[in-house]
Amino acid sequence: MKISKGAAYGLMGLAAVLWATSGTLTELALGEGAKVMEITVFSIIISAIILLPLIGVLDRKSLKIKRTDFLPFLGFSLVTGTFFSLAWYYSVEMTSVATAVILLYLYPSIVTIASVFVLREKLTPQKALALPLTFVGCVLVAGAQEFEEGFSFDMVGIALGIYAAIGASVYYLWGKKFLNKYSSNTVILYMTALAIPGLIILGNPVELMKTSLSSTAWLLILALGFFPGTVAFVVSMVALNHIEASKASIVASIEPVAAVLIAFIVLSQGLNTLQALGVALVFGGVVLLRLTLKRTAPAVKSIYRPEQSPPTT
Repeated sequence: MKISKGAAYGLMGLAAVLWATSGTLTELALGEGAKVMEITVFSIIISAIILLPLIGVLDRKSLKIKRTDFLPFLGFSLVTGTFFSLAWYYSVEMTSVATAVILLYLYPSIVTIASVFVLREKLTPQKALALPLTFVGCVLVAGAQEFEEGFSFDMVGIALGIYAAIGASVYYLWGKKFLNKYSSNTVILYMTALAIPGLIILGNPVELMKTSLSSTAWLLILALGFFPGTVAFVVSMVALNHIEASKASIVASIEPVAAVLIAFIVLSQGLNTLQALGVALVFGGVVLLRLTLKRTAPAVKSIYRPEQSPPTT
C-alpha cells in the first residue's frame, strides 16, 4: 500500500480526532462510577490485548526488537505511556479540563523547537506562523467558557499538565527516531505493553483486582482502549513515517477542536463565539501547513496487509 504525503497528513488528522474522543469517553466512564486509575490501567491493557494478536498474525516481524533497544523502549513507554497517562488524567481532575488541555497544547511549540535541534528539521516561515495560530486557537477552544470565571489553579495539577506536554513532545521526537529502525507496529506495541507494569504497580494490584464496574463502564473503557488507545496511535505512527514531527504535532492541534465538537454532539455542550474563533484559527494553521506540501507516494508498512486500506472509523 502506498500513500502520498497529503494522505499522511490526513491520517495524522484522523489520529487527532480519535484522540479527541478520549475526553468524552472518560467523562462518560467517570459518570458510570469508574475511577481515574481504573480507566487508565484497563484501557491500556485492552490496547495491548488488541495489538498483540493482531500484529502477531499480520506482521510477525514487528514483534522483535534488538536486546540493546529494550531499555530505550522501556524508557520511551514510561515517559509517553505510564507517566503521561497518569499526568494527563490527574491534571484534569486537579485543575479543569480547559486548564489541562491548554497546558497539554504547549507540546507543538516544544516539538517544533526541539525538532530543529534533535531531528535537524527546518523552522520554515509556514511553521513559525502556523504554530501561534494553532496554539491561540487551542486556548480559545479549551478555555473560552472559563475566561470570565477564571481558571482553577493547583500547583501539582499544573506541574502534571506541563509534564503531559513534555510527554507528548517525547512521543513525537523519540518515536520519530525509533521509526528509523522499526515499523510503526513495533513502536506502538512496545510503548503500550511496557507501560502496563508501571501502571499496575502505581495503581496497587490488590485494589485493581477488586474493581467492580457496570457493563456500560467496561464498554466505555473498551472504547477508550480501542479508538484513542490503539487505532489513533497506530495511525499516527504510520503518518510519522512520512511527515516531519513538528508538522505532525501542529496538525494534531485539531484535537481540542474535535473534542469540543464531539462533546457538543454527545454531551450537548455548547460552542460559543470565542470557541468558534479558536476552531477557525486551528484550521487556518493546519491549512497553512497543508498548502506547503510536496506530494510524494512513499510505501507504508502497517499491521494491515498491503492490499488493505488503513483503518477508518
